[in-house]
Amino acid sequence: MASACLRQFRTILACSYNEDEKLKPTEKADVEQTIRILMSIPYATKNHLRAEWGAAWAPIPGKDIADNPDVLVPRLNEEYSDLLPSGIQGHEYEGLGLPLQLFSLVEGFVKRGVGRKWFHPPQASQLQAQLNTMTDAYGKMETIRMTPMPVAHLIHQKQVLALYCCVLPFAMVDNVQWWTVPIVTLVTFTLYGIEGIGSQLEDPFGYDRNDIKMDAIAEDTREEISVMLSEWKRTSAENPGDEMFMGKATRTNGD
Repeated sequence: MASACLRQFRTILACSYNEDEKLKPTEKADVEQTIRILMSIPYATKNHLRAEWGAAWAPIPGKDIADNPDVLVPRLNEEYSDLLPSGIQGHEYEGLGLPLQLFSLVEGFVKRGVGRKWFHPPQASQLQAQLNTMTDAYGKMETIRMTPMPVAHLIHQKQVLALYCCVLPFAMVDNVQWWTVPIVTLVTFTLYGIEGIGSQLEDPFGYDRNDIKMDAIAEDTREEISVMLSEWKRTSAENPGDEMFMGKATRTNGD
């Protein structure tokens, strides 16, 4: 998903302007806000997959309360509250994940970009395809997170494994004699190790040492996009047609 965000971001920055025409302040603000939304998607996805409901809404018990002490007043998560649009309303309590809301906002920007003639139909189609890829990846990760192994399967698996390891020495002792002890120990260690790995893979989005480093991925994506956004703001202020990451001397020689 992070790579899809970067591809979407790159295309938006490279094409969100018309030749020989500077962006209006409202258009520039729209582009910057959309880029920040793309930066916030990995954070929102990370929190959603960890079942930390309130990816953007993190109420503090005992502090953020309404007149009714049992009702918590949501507040923006400080980790990425500066990336979210002003006035956004979360609907996680109704079953709608924040990432899906953010995807719809990006899709709305693509539609506005087509109306401003920033994107021709093939580009708009490509942006939509990238957005669909991100949505599909989000859905697959949510399926992994929300579909645990059946309890009956886990119990039966452990029982069969224990029974096999108990019976195995009697099946081997006549042929290998004292070698039965190290062989059975090795086989038991291997099988239980595989069973433990399977348990870890059921939910790879948490905080365990072997889980996917989602915090690092989100921070790295934010750093990369922030650098490119700063460069885009510099070039768009000078000349919308200038290439990013190219100094003035290089552009002069190219001219």
